[in-house]
Amino acid sequence: MESICAVIDLPLERRYLWTDSRTCLSWVHSDSRRYHPYIGFRVGEILNISVADEWHYVPSKQNVADDATKWGVGPSFSSSSRWFTGPDFLYLSENEWPDQPTKEVATKEELRVMFHHHREMPQALINVDRFSSWNRLLRATACSLRAVKLFRRGCEVGPLTREELLQAENLLWRQVQYETFSDEYCVLDFNKANPEKEQKRIEKCSSLYELSPFMDEAGVIRMNSRISAAPTVSFGTKYPIILPKQHRVTTLLVDSYHRRYKHHNHETVLNEIRQQFRIPQLRSLIRRVAKNCQSCRIRKTKPKPPMMAPLPTVRLTPHVRPFCYTGVDYFGPLLVKQGRSLAKRWVALFTCLTTRAVHLEIVHSLSTQSCVMAIRRFGSRRGFPTDFYSDNGTCFRGASRLLMDQIEAIHEDCAATFTNTKTSWHFNPPSAPHMGGSWERMVRSVKKAMEAIAEYPRHPSDEVLETVVLEAEAIVNSRPLTYVPLDDDQQEALTPNHFLIYGSSCVAQSRTSLVNEGIVLRDSWKLAQYLADEFWKRWVREYLPTLTRRTKWFEPVKPLEPGDLVIAVDENKRNGWIRGRVVDVLRGKDGQVRSAVVRTAEGMLKRPVVKLALLDVRGNQPQGPPEPHGGGNVENCQSSNTAEGGVIPGRPTVPVIETAAVDNQHGEQKRN
Repeated sequence: MESICAVIDLPLERRYLWTDSRTCLSWVHSDSRRYHPYIGFRVGEILNISVADEWHYVPSKQNVADDATKWGVGPSFSSSSRWFTGPDFLYLSENEWPDQPTKEVATKEELRVMFHHHREMPQALINVDRFSSWNRLLRATACSLRAVKLFRRGCEVGPLTREELLQAENLLWRQVQYETFSDEYCVLDFNKANPEKEQKRIEKCSSLYELSPFMDEAGVIRMNSRISAAPTVSFGTKYPIILPKQHRVTTLLVDSYHRRYKHHNHETVLNEIRQQFRIPQLRSLIRRVAKNCQSCRIRKTKPKPPMMAPLPTVRLTPHVRPFCYTGVDYFGPLLVKQGRSLAKRWVALFTCLTTRAVHLEIVHSLSTQSCVMAIRRFGSRRGFPTDFYSDNGTCFRGASRLLMDQIEAIHEDCAATFTNTKTSWHFNPPSAPHMGGSWERMVRSVKKAMEAIAEYPRHPSDEVLETVVLEAEAIVNSRPLTYVPLDDDQQEALTPNHFLIYGSSCVAQSRTSLVNEGIVLRDSWKLAQYLADEFWKRWVREYLPTLTRRTKWFEPVKPLEPGDLVIAVDENKRNGWIRGRVVDVLRGKDGQVRSAVVRTAEGMLKRPVVKLALLDVRGNQPQGPPEPHGGGNVENCQSSNTAEGGVIPGRPTVPVIETAAVDNQHGEQKRN
C-alpha cells in the first residue's frame, strides 16, 4: 500500500485494507501495550503508516491474496480472473459488502499477563515524621498508649512511668523494623509463634542474614552476638537491637545521643550507641546528623569574605604630591615620665596611600581637639591632603564633624584649621581593620622600628619620646619599596624618602651622576622636577606591578542579600556574638557586596561582610520584602551583646533565632 501510494498520481480519497484474520483486526483495533513485545511492536509499525479504521474484514473465500498461497492451484493470469479484477463485492455498493465484526471483541492471543499485587501495611500509631526530637516522640508514643489503655479499661493518671516509656520504646522498635525488614519480621515472628514447627530461614540476600537475628519476648529483632556468655555484660549489649540506617526514628535516636554529649566527640557517641543498638554505617550516620544539627551549623558558621577587591584609585595615582591621599590612625598609649608621675601619650600616624611614606605626630589625648592640632601640625609640614581615610575612631569622627561644620558655615578661620573646602574625609565601615590595611601595616612597622632604636629609659620623657618617634619615622621612610638590586652598585632601591627628600636617607648625597644634561645642573628647580619625574617613572615601572597579585580571598562567594540571618563576629567581645537580619547591603566599585546594615535587638549595625557569618537556618527566611532600616543612625550605631534574645554566649548553641524588629506604624517592639 505504501509503495502504490508513492507511485501513482491519482488523487486518493479513501483507502481500504482487507484481511481475513480476525485476530489481526483485533490487535490493530486494540492497545498494543496489552500484548507481548513481538506483537506490540508490529502493530505499532502498522499504525504508523495506516489508520485502524482503514482495516476491514474479508472472508477467506473472497480473499484474493489466498489465490497465491492456498488451494494448491495458484492464481489465474487471465485478464478476467479476480487476481486482476478483485473480488466481486467491490463492484457493489458498500451496503452489500461483507459484514464486519464488532471492534469491541478483543482476542486473548498474545495477551500479556497482568499481575495485581495488593499489600496491606498496618497503620503506625504515631507519625514519626512530625517530630524533631527523640524525647518528644518517645513521650508522645507513651501518652498515646496510655490513652488507649484509658479508653479500654481505664488506668491511673499521672506522670509517665518507666514501664510506660519502655513499652513505648519497644513499640517504636517494632514499627521501625516492620516497615524496613517486613519479610524478615514475618519469618522471625512465625518462628517465635510456632516453635514446634519447622523453622523458616531468612533469605541469604537479606541484609540481616549475617547478623543471626532473633526476636525477643517484646517482639523486637535483636542480633545474636558472640559475647552472649559474658557474665557481667547487660542483655542489651549482648543482643543489640537492629535498626536501619535511613529511618527517621534512627536519625532521631542518634540526634538525642549527639545532643546528650554536647555536640562533640563523635567517638563517644558511637561507643554509647553500639552498646545498645546495631546500626549499619553508624559513623557516617553520626556525621550526617552532626552536619544537619542546627546548633552545630550555627556554632561552626564562619564569615565568607568576598573576592579581594581591586585597589582604589588613590593607591594607583602617580605624579601627585606626597600625602595628597592620607590614611590616619592612632597607636598607643605610651607612658612618659612627668616629674614623679606617668602620663599617657599616643602617636598619630599619617601615611601616604600612594608613596607609602609615613608622618608621625605625638598626641597627648584622644580628644577631638588633640586630633585637630595633630592634623594641623601635619599639614603645616607636609601640606594638607585632598582626602583623609580612617577608621571610626571617636576623635576622627569629631574631627570630621568639625570639618563639615566649618565647610557649611564657610567660617573665616576655615583656612587656619587643618583643612579647606576641597578636603574630604572617608570612613571605613565599623569593625573593618582589613579595609585600612595600608596604615595598619605601617603601625606595625613603626613599632618594630621603635624597638630597634638604641636603648632609652623604660618611661622616657616627652623629649626622648619625640626623638624616638622621629627616628622611627626616618627608618620607616627609608625602607625599600621594590626589589633591592645586588648586581648594580649605582641603582638603589626606591624608598618613600625619594619622594620626600629626593634621596633614600637624610644624609646629603651627590646627585651629579643621575643627570647628564648641563641645563638641568644649572637650574635647581628643574633638577628637583627631573628627580621627581624619575622617581615616579620608577614607581610606575618597579613598584606598581608588585600590587597586581591578590594575597587572599581568591574565589568569588555568594553575596549577602537583604533578609539573610547573620551573626556579627566580634573577637573582642567575651559575652558572645550578636545576631541579626540583613536589611541593606553596600556594594563596592566592583559591584561586590563589601558591607551590610544589620538589624539587631538593640538597633542597627553597619559591618563588613568579613565580620558577618551567614546562618543557614532553614524555614526562617522572611516571606515578604525586607523592612526599611529606620530607627537609628547607622554610622554611629554601637554593637550591643547584652540584649535579651540577641546574644549567643561564647558562640551560638541553640537553633532558635530571635531578632527584635520595630513596627514602623506603632513604634512597638515585637518578636519575630
